[in-house]
Amino acid sequence: MPYFLSITGSPTKFSKSGFLLRSIGAILEKRAIDFRAIHALDLPADAPATRRIAAQFVADTVEQIELASTIVIVAPANKESSPTLLTTLLNLLPDKIFSGKPVLLFVTGGFPGHVAFLERTLGDLFFRLGTKTFAARVHIGTGSWIIVGDDRPRLSRGAEREIANALDLALQLVRPEECNAA
Repeated sequence: MPYFLSITGSPTKFSKSGFLLRSIGAILEKRAIDFRAIHALDLPADAPATRRIAAQFVADTVEQIELASTIVIVAPANKESSPTLLTTLLNLLPDKIFSGKPVLLFVTGGFPGHVAFLERTLGDLFFRLGTKTFAARVHIGTGSWIIVGDDRPRLSRGAEREIANALDLALQLVRPEECNAA
């Protein structure tokens, strides 16, 4: 069964990127779409002792990408630099692996201009992977979150609606017959 696959480059799983993944999963669950995530953070370091494990991690990632219907890239906005963890993993993937799949880009933190900056910075890499253009680009900044006391952050209604619209756009590209019938 096809599913949406997220590849995230956050340096920690308990960040706003991690909370965003939960929100994306909840939105897709309402649409009866399976959702999986690969964390670049889990890629073992390039050392002789871990090369075999790293190679298996990349092989598993390639297999999941091949079976996925849509790729969701979640990247943190760093101060004028590209996300190193994400770039490291993407550099290990074979050419054209994203071909024929909608790719969504979600950027957490920073300013809206960071989305275009990341797209420019990683453009050659995404082109090598088979992505000529992103199906949707969404910035999730500080104002997109609601934080009350010690509760975990949650998305504002506007941010959740923008993310849902991006996911629905990808869904229309993946399942046009079902979307046209509705």
